[in-house]
Amino acid sequence: MKMMKFIVIGCGNIAQRCSIPALMNSGATEVVCVVDTDERKRETVETRFGLPFETDLKKVLDTYEFESVYISTPNAIHVQIVEQVAPYHKNILCEKPLAGSMADAERIAELGKQYNIPIFEGFMYQFHEQHKIKNQLIADGTIGEPQLFQGWFGFPPIAETDFRYKKSLGGGCVLDSCAYLVHSARHFYGCEPEHVYAVLSKEEGCEVETHATILLDFGKGRVANLVSGFNNKYKSQQIIWGSKGLLSLERAYALPPDFQSTLTIETQEGITQQTMPACNHFEEEMRYFVDNYATHAEAWREEFLNQTRVLMRIKESTIV
Repeated sequence: MKMMKFIVIGCGNIAQRCSIPALMNSGATEVVCVVDTDERKRETVETRFGLPFETDLKKVLDTYEFESVYISTPNAIHVQIVEQVAPYHKNILCEKPLAGSMADAERIAELGKQYNIPIFEGFMYQFHEQHKIKNQLIADGTIGEPQLFQGWFGFPPIAETDFRYKKSLGGGCVLDSCAYLVHSARHFYGCEPEHVYAVLSKEEGCEVETHATILLDFGKGRVANLVSGFNNKYKSQQIIWGSKGLLSLERAYALPPDFQSTLTIETQEGITQQTMPACNHFEEEMRYFVDNYATHAEAWREEFLNQTRVLMRIKESTIV
């Protein structure tokens, strides 16, 4: 089986812990080089992963042989990276959020069309086996007609120097943890929200929003209530309330590959629990990309434009 060759652009925490190992171990992809402007990361890349490390992206684009790039830089830099990579006609897999503004999303879409390349916004959680099981139970009518989707994703304080706290780098919880919630609600209902309401707040001294509570109205009585934040007790949960019952997924978004979440089903007949299978959703994402990049460019483009539109409607809310 021919492996798709990637370069990884950006070598932060997620890339080191999850993305690079997944690209190396998926069975469908391999990494030929890691690019980062921070020379201090060279030892980690060369010693831990045994991979070439470069600081000059243009040099890598001009000299290395590969088909695809994995972008793992701060949010606001994504559009600049795509502008550099697209003329080389490379496939692009970019960590969410693909764009920090509607203008950036439209520019990225334009580049994808111009150079006829697929660009995928990477929400790895959706490829976890547990969501297939959850969705099948709902499709089978286990909880009746779904009426309310609830999602929480928040975590304890992160380092003050983290890019998520910096406005110039596309920080803020809306583009970060909240993006998962919006993505999952949109895909759960299979349509775009008709109305968007949000309450955003930031802690003293922060230049970006640190908490968000959101209500998405998808019409026909279908509603999503989403809560996101940076400085909270860790929570990563989905609850779907239906006409006949309630389904709760303990860990819905970020899971270690060996973690087994719990799915709880409540109906008039009682409460049952199922242990979900462990799954490396990053590896599953890589395999999905390889299997679909040649045929899904248009669908992926429309998807990230729709996702960005909703996030921008949320960001238009006043921050208190």
